[in-house]
Amino acid sequence: MPTRPISRYFNHGLTFRWAQGDREIAVKRGYVVEGNPFIEVTRPKHFTIADRPNEDPARDRENWIATIPANPSDWDKPGALARLAESWAAANPRSIPSENRGEGGSNQRR
Repeated sequence: MPTRPISRYFNHGLTFRWAQGDREIAVKRGYVVEGNPFIEVTRPKHFTIADRPNEDPARDRENWIATIPANPSDWDKPGALARLAESWAAANPRSIPSENRGEGGSNQRR
């Protein structure tokens, strides 16, 4: 089975992962990838992305802390993942690790 493209958004001490065609976004603790090649467009100076090569994005549901409903047709729309992730984070502040509360979004200075 071919691998589907995956988009990730890293903020608030969490990884928001959305595979093309999925109806939900996985929310995972930490800034992680799962052993797959990826292109890093920008990297904030204050965090490191960790590789977890033993986690399979198609079979790692036990590592998710939440899911965000998503419309699969929005997957390739610019900014869609970030908007959904930021909306979820604003509505679920207790799910954000305490050391990362206040990070990102409109609170982050660049």
